[in-house]
Amino acid sequence: MKRFATLSAGLILGSPALALAAEHNASYRGIGWIYFTFIACILIYGVHDAFGKKAMYVAAPFILGWCYWMLPPT
Repeated sequence: MKRFATLSAGLILGSPALALAAEHNASYRGIGWIYFTFIACILIYGVHDAFGKKAMYVAAPFILGWCYWMLPPT
């Protein structure tokens, strides 16, 4: 059990070194996509709650389009 704990601790503490050794070419588009998806869900639910289903059907495409255009560039 002690070997397993040592091995798992070594893997957990050594994994950032592998991530830092890789070439960095990522952008913030992925996390932005998740962030704006949550914002869009909250805004669409708020429109549904405040104004009803018909207003939600009208506002949802505008909210989704706004969230898509707010994403950072690739």
